[in-house]
Amino acid sequence: MREDLDVFGYCLIENAIKSDELSYLQDRLIEQAEMERKIHNHKNPANMDPVNQWVGMLLNKGEEFVQLMRHPTCISLLTYLLGDQFIISCVDAQIQHPGATDMPLHTDQWWMSPPVSADQIRKRPSDFARGQNGSLDPRTSSTTISNIAEANVMWMVTDFTEENGGTRVVPGSHLSGRQPDPSIPHPVATVAITGPAGSAIAFDGRLWHGAAANKTSQSRFGITMAGCGPQFRPIENYTRGLRPEAFKKLDSVLLKKLGFRSWSGYGHTGNPDEEVISPGENSLGPLYRDNNPTD
Repeated sequence: MREDLDVFGYCLIENAIKSDELSYLQDRLIEQAEMERKIHNHKNPANMDPVNQWVGMLLNKGEEFVQLMRHPTCISLLTYLLGDQFIISCVDAQIQHPGATDMPLHTDQWWMSPPVSADQIRKRPSDFARGQNGSLDPRTSSTTISNIAEANVMWMVTDFTEENGGTRVVPGSHLSGRQPDPSIPHPVATVAITGPAGSAIAFDGRLWHGAAANKTSQSRFGITMAGCGPQFRPIENYTRGLRPEAFKKLDSVLLKKLGFRSWSGYGHTGNPDEEVISPGENSLGPLYRDNNPTD
C-alpha cells in the first residue's frame, strides 16, 4: 500500500470495516443524512452540485464515526504520508445522490503554494482559490514541486461503482506539481476507484481526483477522514465546534489528533507544554500586583 501511495498517489484497503461495524455505520450515516436534508442544505465548498450532499462534523453525530479515527491501518498510512504528529482535518460524509453530476477534478491541497523562483510573480497566501491555473498535464514534474501537506482516507460506506459516483483519480498526478483543469467532463483520462462497501482508499492530497456522476437510482455514501500537518489549518474547527458531550468521550490521544494540543508552540492557550490545551475559562487573565495570585 505504501508503494502504491508513492508511485500512484493512492492505494486500496480491502475489508477496512468489519461487516458488523459496517451495518451500524451505514444505518447511522443514512439516518443522519436523511434528517439533515430536512433542516438545511449546507453545501461543501468543494462540490456545489445541488444533488450532492455534505454531512459535516460527524464526530458530533455518533460513536460509529469516532471509531474510524482508531483504525490502525488507515492511521498508519496517514502517518506514513504526514508524519506521526499529523492532525485530523475532517471526518465528514460525501454523498452522491441519484442525479449528482461529475465533480470537477481538483486536489485537496489546492491552497499550498508551489515553489517559485525569485523573479516570478508570487501570490499572497490568502489569494489562492479553488480551480485556478488548471492544467491538462498530470505527468511527473521535471522541476521542484510542493511537499505533501494533506492526505485522505475515503471510506466506502456503500459500494463504489463506475455508475454510482465512485471517486475518479488520475494516477501519478500527485507528483505533477500542478492543479488540474476543472472542466466538466473531465478533460484528462481518469480511473474509477471501485470496491464493495467496507473498503477504503487512502490518497495523497496532491492527487487529481473528483466524484463521478451517479447514474443509478441508489445513493452512494462515502466518508472522508482527512489529515494535515500540525502547522496547517484543518477543514473542521474541532476546538470550537466539537460538542461538549462528544469532547468528554475522547481520550488524550484522539484529542491531540483533533488539534487539542500545541505543536512547536503553535496553537497553545498559554502553556505550550500542555498535553491537551486548556479551555478558555482555565486560561490566565490579567494579573495585578495588588491582587496576589497565590492567595
